[in-house]
Amino acid sequence: MEQSGPHVLVVGAGVIGTACAHYLAESGRRVTLVDRSTVGGEASHGNCGCICPSHLLPLAEPGIIGQALTSLVSHSTPFFVAPRFDPSLWHWLLRFAGNCREKQMIQTGHFALALLQQSRRLYDELITKYQLKCDWETNGALYVCKQPQAFKALSAKSELLQTEFGIQARRLVDQQLTDMEPALREGLAGAWYFPDDAHLRPDHLLRSWRESLVQRGVTVQEQTEVRALSLRKECARAVITDRGDIRAEQFVFATGAMTPLLARDLGWQAPIQPAKGYSLTMPRPEPCPRLALHFVDYGVVATPWLSGYRLGSILEFSGYNRRVDPRRVALLRDGANQYLAEPCTETVEETWVGWRSMTPDGLPRIGPCPVASNVYVAAGHNMLGMSMAPATGQMIAQILNDHTPTIDPEPYRLAA
Repeated sequence: MEQSGPHVLVVGAGVIGTACAHYLAESGRRVTLVDRSTVGGEASHGNCGCICPSHLLPLAEPGIIGQALTSLVSHSTPFFVAPRFDPSLWHWLLRFAGNCREKQMIQTGHFALALLQQSRRLYDELITKYQLKCDWETNGALYVCKQPQAFKALSAKSELLQTEFGIQARRLVDQQLTDMEPALREGLAGAWYFPDDAHLRPDHLLRSWRESLVQRGVTVQEQTEVRALSLRKECARAVITDRGDIRAEQFVFATGAMTPLLARDLGWQAPIQPAKGYSLTMPRPEPCPRLALHFVDYGVVATPWLSGYRLGSILEFSGYNRRVDPRRVALLRDGANQYLAEPCTETVEETWVGWRSMTPDGLPRIGPCPVASNVYVAAGHNMLGMSMAPATGQMIAQILNDHTPTIDPEPYRLAA
C-alpha cells in the first residue's frame, strides 16, 4: 500500500515496534522506525519464540510471593530478585503482591487472552501474506512435569484454562507422553498438550520483517539513540537523537524495559521493571524435540526450529545490567537435562541475556500518553511480547487512525 498519510515515528524496533510500524504502514501511514540498536537487537532477539495463548495467566498469581521470598536467599530458582536498595523495585513488588489474588488473576487472564488469540490469528495471516521466513510451526506446545506435585498443580491450572477461558488442552501420561514427544525421557509425571500454540525463530522473524517493511517504503534508522522529545504547545514536534532531530506528526514509543528511563519526556512513570531473561542457542540435538517444550518444575523452555534450537528461561530482577551469571546458564542446562534424552549440544552459538518489561499486573500498557495528544506508548508486555505483538501493532494503528479497535483498549490504558 502506498504510504501517503501523516508521518508516524515509531521509537523502538523490537517486535512490538516492528508490529506497530507494520500495521501503520498497512493503513497507509508514512512510517519511520528508529532504534538505538538494530531491528530486533534487544529483548526480541534471544527469546524462545513461543506464540502461546496457553500462557495467558499472569506471573502475579496466588502463591508466587513465596517463590519470590525464596529467591532472596537462593540463586537456584528461575524467579530471582537480587537484594539491593531500589525504592522503585520495592514499590513495584508491593503493587505486584496486591495483584496476587485469584479474582484479579482471572480478570487479567481474560484481558491477556484477547491480545494472545488475536495475535495468533494475525501471525498466520502476515507470515503467509508477506512470506516472512521465521521457521513458523503450528503443531502446539507441551507443558511437561517431572514431579507428581508439579503435575497436580499444572492439571488444576490446565482445567481452569479449559473451563474459564475455553483453551483446548489434553492430558498425557506414561506412553502417551513419549508417543507425543519421543525426545523426552521416560518416567516423567505427565504433561498437558496445547494444540493452538505455535513457535517461531525470533531473530529470523525480525530480520525478514525488516526487509519486508523496507520494501514497502518504511524508513528504518538503526544505531540512533533518542535523547529527548521536543514539545510545543502540548504537541510533540520531533525527537532529538544523537544523529539529529527527526520530525513527525505522531509518535509511538515501543521502548520495552527502557520506558521508565523516558519518564520525564513522556510525562508518565511507567510501572515497568526490567527482568533479565537468558537463552542458549545451538544446533539441533539428536534426537531433537518436535514440539516447543515447557519444563514446568524448572521454568525452562526448549524450542526446536528447522535452523537450530534454543533453551531459555529465568526472570532475574537485578536492574539494568547485562552481566551473564553462570549459575543462571547452568539452570537452563540442568533443567533441560531432567526431561530430555539429549538436552543440548556441545556447541553453543550464542549465550544471550535481555530485559523483559514487567508490569505489576501482567498487562501491557497501550495507548495515548499524558505528555501530548500525538504521543502513544506500547510497552510492558512482560514475557509475552512475541506472542502479543501483532494485536498490539494492530491496536496502535487503529487508535491512530481513529478506527474502532478490534480489541477494547481500556484494560491496557496508561493510567495505572
